[in-house]
Amino acid sequence: MSKYAPLTRFLADYEDNEVELSFNQIGDMIDGDLPDSAYSHRPWWANRTDGQGSQNLAWQGVGWETTNVDMSRELVRFVRKCEASADEATIQPLSIAQAKSGLAKQFGVPVDCIEVHIRG
Repeated sequence: MSKYAPLTRFLADYEDNEVELSFNQIGDMIDGDLPDSAYSHRPWWANRTDGQGSQNLAWQGVGWETTNVDMSRELVRFVRKCEASADEATIQPLSIAQAKSGLAKQFGVPVDCIEVHIRG
């Protein structure tokens, strides 16, 4: 699950077409601090289309864009650009192979070093 999944769920469920959030509110929402670059590097909040940056997928994947990013006041406004399809609004589950691959990449280890245990 993406670190930014709680933000995705918040925006997907939000009734209005725009919302302004403080950087701290987003940090609280994701149960952790935003990276330093979110506070100092305006492009961190960009609406990217190159597949880079998991944070922008959190809002773009459910039909939102960032606007009016105020770095000095640490505020960002999200605006709904379109209705997300049902597929986009749902966080898709991963296969075990996909999860292992993602974890291996995240931790910089070979895939065969990752074990998944399912407890029921």
